[in-house]
Amino acid sequence: MRAVKSRATKQDVGLTVPQASREARRITDKLMPGQGVTVESRRSHDLATDTPTIITYITFPETADASDVALKIESLSGVLRSTWSTVSITVTRAVR
Repeated sequence: MRAVKSRATKQDVGLTVPQASREARRITDKLMPGQGVTVESRRSHDLATDTPTIITYITFPETADASDVALKIESLSGVLRSTWSTVSITVTRAVR
Protein backbone atom coordinates (compact mmCIF):
# COMPACT_ATOMS: atom_id res chain seq x y z
CA MET A 1 0.00 0.00 0.00
CA ARG A 2 1.28 3.45 -0.93
CA ALA A 3 0.92 6.51 1.31
CA VAL A 4 -0.27 9.69 -0.34
CA LYS A 5 1.01 12.95 1.04
CA SER A 6 -1.39 15.84 1.33
CA ARG A 7 -0.50 18.86 -0.72
CA ALA A 8 -2.51 21.15 1.52
CA THR A 9 -0.43 23.75 3.30
CA LYS A 10 -0.17 23.52 7.04
CA GLN A 11 -2.16 26.27 8.71
CA ASP A 12 -0.32 28.55 11.09
CA VAL A 13 -2.21 28.26 14.36
CA GLY A 14 -0.11 30.95 16.03
CA LEU A 15 1.35 30.77 19.49
CA THR A 16 0.11 27.93 21.68
CA VAL A 17 0.32 27.43 25.44
CA PRO A 18 2.83 24.55 25.17
CA GLN A 19 4.95 26.54 22.71
CA ALA A 20 5.02 29.61 25.00
CA SER A 21 6.02 27.45 27.97
CA ARG A 22 8.66 25.64 25.93
CA GLU A 23 10.24 28.91 24.73
CA ALA A 24 10.35 30.34 28.26
CA ARG A 25 11.72 27.07 29.65
CA ARG A 26 14.53 27.03 27.05
CA ILE A 27 15.55 30.55 28.03
CA THR A 28 15.47 29.88 31.77
CA ASP A 29 17.32 26.55 31.43
CA LYS A 30 20.05 28.28 29.45
CA LEU A 31 20.43 31.41 31.61
CA MET A 32 19.47 30.05 35.06
CA PRO A 33 20.38 26.34 35.13
CA GLY A 34 19.61 24.52 38.36
CA GLN A 35 17.97 27.54 40.03
CA GLY A 36 14.58 25.93 40.74
CA VAL A 37 12.70 27.97 38.14
CA THR A 38 9.05 27.18 37.38
CA VAL A 39 7.26 28.11 34.15
CA GLU A 40 3.48 28.11 33.69
CA SER A 41 1.42 29.45 30.78
CA ARG A 42 -2.31 29.92 30.23
CA ARG A 43 -4.65 31.40 27.64
CA SER A 44 -6.20 34.78 28.30
CA HIS A 45 -7.70 37.76 26.49
CA ASP A 46 -6.40 41.33 26.50
CA LEU A 47 -9.45 43.57 26.80
CA ALA A 48 -7.49 46.74 26.00
CA THR A 49 -6.49 45.49 22.55
CA ASP A 50 -9.27 42.88 22.14
CA THR A 51 -6.63 40.27 21.40
CA PRO A 52 -6.33 36.63 22.48
CA THR A 53 -3.16 36.25 24.53
CA ILE A 54 -1.03 33.76 26.40
CA ILE A 55 0.30 34.73 29.80
CA THR A 56 3.48 33.03 30.99
CA TYR A 57 4.51 33.11 34.66
CA ILE A 58 8.14 32.44 35.51
CA THR A 59 9.04 32.13 39.18
CA PHE A 60 12.48 31.72 40.72
CA PRO A 61 14.24 32.02 44.10
CA GLU A 62 14.76 35.54 45.45
CA THR A 63 18.52 34.97 45.46
CA ALA A 64 18.61 34.38 41.69
CA ASP A 65 19.56 37.16 39.26
CA ALA A 66 16.91 37.12 36.55
CA SER A 67 17.74 40.35 34.72
CA ASP A 68 19.19 38.47 31.71
CA VAL A 69 16.09 36.25 31.55
CA ALA A 70 13.78 39.30 31.67
CA LEU A 71 15.64 40.95 28.80
CA LYS A 72 15.60 37.78 26.71
CA ILE A 73 11.89 37.14 27.41
CA GLU A 74 11.01 40.68 26.33
CA SER A 75 12.69 40.07 22.97
CA LEU A 76 10.36 37.17 22.08
CA SER A 77 7.86 37.74 19.29
CA GLY A 78 4.39 38.99 20.11
CA VAL A 79 5.17 40.43 23.55
CA LEU A 80 2.49 42.94 24.54
CA ARG A 81 3.85 43.61 28.03
CA SER A 82 5.98 42.11 30.75
CA THR A 83 6.51 42.78 34.43
CA TRP A 84 9.11 41.40 36.77
CA SER A 85 9.94 41.45 40.45
CA THR A 86 12.58 39.86 42.65
CA VAL A 87 10.86 36.45 42.40
CA SER A 88 8.85 36.38 39.17
CA ILE A 89 8.44 37.48 35.58
CA THR A 90 5.04 37.72 33.92
CA VAL A 91 4.90 38.10 30.15
CA THR A 92 1.78 38.61 28.04
CA ARG A 93 2.07 37.62 24.37
CA ALA A 94 -0.37 37.92 21.50
CA VAL A 95 -1.50 34.60 20.03
CA ARG A 96 -1.13 36.08 16.48
